[in-house]
Amino acid sequence: MLASLLGCRKDQLFTDDPGIKLEFSADSILFDTVFTTVGTVTKRFTARNPNSRGVRVDIAVEGGSSSPFRLNVDGSPGISFSQVEIGGGDSVYIFVEATLGPGGANTPFIIEDHILFNTNGSEQQVTLNAWGQDAHFYRPDQYVPGFPAFSYIAGGFDGDGNQICESVHWVNDKPYVIYGYGVVDSCCTLTIDPGVRVYIHGGGGLWVYRGGRIQANGTADERITFQGDRREAEYADLPGQWDRIWINEGPADNVLNHVVIKNSLIGIQAQSWPFAPGQPTSGNKLVLNNVAIRNCSAAGLLSENYRIKSTNLLVGDCGQYGVALTGGGQYDFNHPTIANYWSYDVRQEPSFIMTNAFTDINGAVQGREIEASKFRNGIIHGNNTNEFELALANGLPADFVFRNFLLHTTISTTDAAHFEQATIFRNLDPGFVSSADRDFHLKQSSQARNKGYDPPPGDPDHDPEAVNDLDGVLRISSQSDLGSYTYVP
Repeated sequence: MLASLLGCRKDQLFTDDPGIKLEFSADSILFDTVFTTVGTVTKRFTARNPNSRGVRVDIAVEGGSSSPFRLNVDGSPGISFSQVEIGGGDSVYIFVEATLGPGGANTPFIIEDHILFNTNGSEQQVTLNAWGQDAHFYRPDQYVPGFPAFSYIAGGFDGDGNQICESVHWVNDKPYVIYGYGVVDSCCTLTIDPGVRVYIHGGGGLWVYRGGRIQANGTADERITFQGDRREAEYADLPGQWDRIWINEGPADNVLNHVVIKNSLIGIQAQSWPFAPGQPTSGNKLVLNNVAIRNCSAAGLLSENYRIKSTNLLVGDCGQYGVALTGGGQYDFNHPTIANYWSYDVRQEPSFIMTNAFTDINGAVQGREIEASKFRNGIIHGNNTNEFELALANGLPADFVFRNFLLHTTISTTDAAHFEQATIFRNLDPGFVSSADRDFHLKQSSQARNKGYDPPPGDPDHDPEAVNDLDGVLRISSQSDLGSYTYVP
């Protein structure tokens, strides 16, 4: 009888309530630098039971025996633990370490796993991240209401509250990893060397604040890359892994040469300062030479009241628009390929839209002038019925012309003031090597071949950046191919 009563009392010390939640001293564990074959330092955190009665918890590394992470729970090593008892108001210490295997081409740059906790059917997790090599890290340490958490890449304020004006140079020695937003402040410049790799953690981005400047100087052989920080194969083409590159207006042009931007929400958002009364069109330009933007869950290139000059721009696969030009602006697009074969869900928007209207910070729709603009030698195509749209407010100046262009569209292009009639090719097959595989090079049978024109040196419209295509292949200027790639036999 006594044994029975004692057993009953012991059972009553533990609860089977499915709503029980544990409290963790950290929700993620990061190992900044992990050298292959060498174990990391040991990190620890606690799992606390805030309830008055005890709980029994199953704890396991999600990746199992193949995971590089190992645990020690209250002195017991392993990768999974059953029915770990945590008394009411008590905690259990959990120690974590990792050893990565030999480096190689298939080794992920960042390894992520999770510790899973199951308490009476209630599941929780703690994230584990280990970097497979050294890197330059930027982590948010600035918190301003209404803005994302950020750190200064260039700029900020000194101990006396004075603004720091500086130029920061990223050399190609180690990757650069941004958590939150990395900010290039006003009066500052970020210069990026060829071959630099920039990895941005989920939700983060790069912000070139108004008055700041970016000069990304890649080459055809050593492109600069912006992408998410997950390097496993299943993330290679997954959209929406990070936020965007946000560029405001400044005293000088922002220039990106030979740059790849992929797997973000928005590739580039070029926007004059939206909190300024009236929000005028930027005085400076965004210059994009040999830039590829791919797999954005919203838009590839989004502008608002900005001037843009691009040569050999490739925008492929976006959940909404490939290119969206809104408000005022002045545009010079030469040899763009805007190809949208988005397949993750239904896409309603066209690949390309240009409108002279925008919605200001107060929610009011405003209009701006589109100044003398030209679009030439390009392809706009995709898997929707209409991939080209103009939405222009009546009564506002809109000075632009399309020539030597292949358009997949249902709208009229008979306005000779805006479309050079002899060189607009409607609804022809561009003849991409494989739209299914997102290879937008041209086949021999492509109907985009020999329909372009690049003026020779000395002509006011000569574009020295168009001498070679996006791959660096020499073009035949007198009768070039449309789009960012020239056909190669």
